[in-house]
Amino acid sequence: MNRKMGTDVNPAGCSETYGTDKRDTCGGEQAGIKKGTFRVIYPVPQILQKPELPNGCEITSCCQLIHFLGYPADKCDLADHYLPRSEFWYGTDPDQAYMGDPHLDEEGNPRTGYYCFAGPIATAADRYFADHHIPYRAEDITGASYEQLLGHLKEGRPFIFWASLHFDDIKYDSCGCYSLPEGRTHRVFHELHCMVCKGCDETFFYIADPLAYNEKVPHAQFMKIFRQLGSRAVVFLSCQQDEIHGTL
Repeated sequence: MNRKMGTDVNPAGCSETYGTDKRDTCGGEQAGIKKGTFRVIYPVPQILQKPELPNGCEITSCCQLIHFLGYPADKCDLADHYLPRSEFWYGTDPDQAYMGDPHLDEEGNPRTGYYCFAGPIATAADRYFADHHIPYRAEDITGASYEQLLGHLKEGRPFIFWASLHFDDIKYDSCGCYSLPEGRTHRVFHELHCMVCKGCDETFFYIADPLAYNEKVPHAQFMKIFRQLGSRAVVFLSCQQDEIHGTL
């Protein structure tokens, strides 16, 4: 994704921080995954965001997961007709809309697009499902614990998640932060990335990365960076399964 060089210095007035849930354990065996007893990797197709969407890792990850369900979504169609977007990136609440434009411009250069979080991606997926009469719904599972993520994988549900580009510690953009409604602020991230977790074993989480940087990540490093980004994730749930359990 197109990011300016960032800084780790917290500008005055920026109060957005992310903590670590120390109740989780990140070693496979400590969390109940005994060596050699659990391995699942789902056939989530890798769809590359480039060249059309140089800043579109979130909606391309959404597209990957829709394809996994068996539906031929198009990443640019999703970005243009289903993803909530703002005209300008600066000042946008990424929990509500994508910050700017993920596309190339007429000269083939990236437009000014940054990112969004789980809410707009869940909205885009739900709009697509409704428009195409697909019996699934998106659920924002931001805040999910390690055990809950494993549970989704065990139940056959790969998930979209937010991390950094190479699973390094998070960085912040040099532009600092800006104000949001209700007295909130947003500190702009640098080298944020969104991918699909398609499986795990006792050692690694396996990744479908729309930039093809990451294939597998050790549990501890995955969870460290996942938490640094606020434990943000989205899964797709079957509406038919909801009906069986009486939730619709």
